[in-house]
Amino acid sequence: MAIDPEPRKILLISKNSFMQEAARLILTDVAFLDLITRVVTTDNLKSVISEINPDVILLDFEFQFQPFDLIEKIKLEFPKSGLVIILPESDMDKVDQVISSGARAFVQYPFQADILVVTVKRVAELSVRRQDYLIRIPETEIEKKPKNIYTVFSPKGGAGTTSIATNLAISLHKTIKEDVLLIDGKHQFGHVALFLNLHTGNSITDLVTHAGLLDERMIKQIVVRHVSGIDVLPSPNSFMDAQGIKPENLLKVIESLQQLFPIIIIDGGNNLNENAVTYMDSSEKILLVLTPDLASIRDAKQFLDIASTLSYPKDKMLLVINQTGRKADVRKEEIEKILKMDVFGRIPADENMALSRLNEGIPVILNSPRHPISKAINEIAAQLAKIIHKVRSEFSENGDIDLSRRQSR
Repeated sequence: MAIDPEPRKILLISKNSFMQEAARLILTDVAFLDLITRVVTTDNLKSVISEINPDVILLDFEFQFQPFDLIEKIKLEFPKSGLVIILPESDMDKVDQVISSGARAFVQYPFQADILVVTVKRVAELSVRRQDYLIRIPETEIEKKPKNIYTVFSPKGGAGTTSIATNLAISLHKTIKEDVLLIDGKHQFGHVALFLNLHTGNSITDLVTHAGLLDERMIKQIVVRHVSGIDVLPSPNSFMDAQGIKPENLLKVIESLQQLFPIIIIDGGNNLNENAVTYMDSSEKILLVLTPDLASIRDAKQFLDIASTLSYPKDKMLLVINQTGRKADVRKEEIEKILKMDVFGRIPADENMALSRLNEGIPVILNSPRHPISKAINEIAAQLAKIIHKVRSEFSENGDIDLSRRQSR
């Protein structure tokens, strides 16, 4: 049975009574968060933080006249606490300065409840993980590697993340000729095994159960080899197993998998929960999938807003439009204008082909390699391969690692 973690202590530093009440209403009843409101002044600020030792400090940008000096001071003197800055709407142009001064993230005031909760939870977990990681593994024992995870995610259901992740993993395996691990990150209602016609009782739960104790032998016993040559880690076999996966244990599993597999593709699904954010935090790039309709574009824009509060750089996102080619589609140029980013790849619509391959349990890229969908996937894989090689090259030039990779078995 999984043991619930201790509540994360959140210290709010603000002289604004309306802000204090708004934060209290949003965060008080959130599981595993303990919001602490104390009368804090510039004189007692250090003593209050030292006494409480919070996991997260929520700092009002307008708390004192020179906010950037205060941010740098808190960051230097209390590095164990994750610092989140509350920015009034009129100061949103100062986001870059806030982050460069040492803040882990920011939220806008007036608050959007869901964004405040997601941001505080993420920063709290990152602060705890960092301490736990440093205690568990001395830095001299860590084999440094560039991030090798690429998560396929869509904020809108039905956008096709499973199909894209599955076909992309197979295409990358053929393109780069290295081992590729495909993880079903949809812990509830995941369908990767169904798409690949895999019949196995193994799942990511088997690794989470032994998080922190994993070795190569154990991992190889759990991952399943598909006929295409890729390795697969299916989603949990039951709803209860899925609920038992905690972000801190998932992170340990990811760390172990990153040491073993040169490339990891994750079907992130469309549920923006703590485990999905854990996958994204560990990723070099996020393939943001949308369909060319207004609802999907709106959801993508909202996700990009949330991603900015998570301190994800804009170039971490790769925009993929799925199911293109219909008369009612919003034009590519219009989508790029609305989202203020270029399209990385487009995949044509063919509902009959997609349904047929799903029922057969054979990915399009294997059964119909010349189909327009397969060609589009291969183009995306080729572009992603260039990014992977670039990341490795830049990392190697810095003298950080030996980039020898385990070739495909």
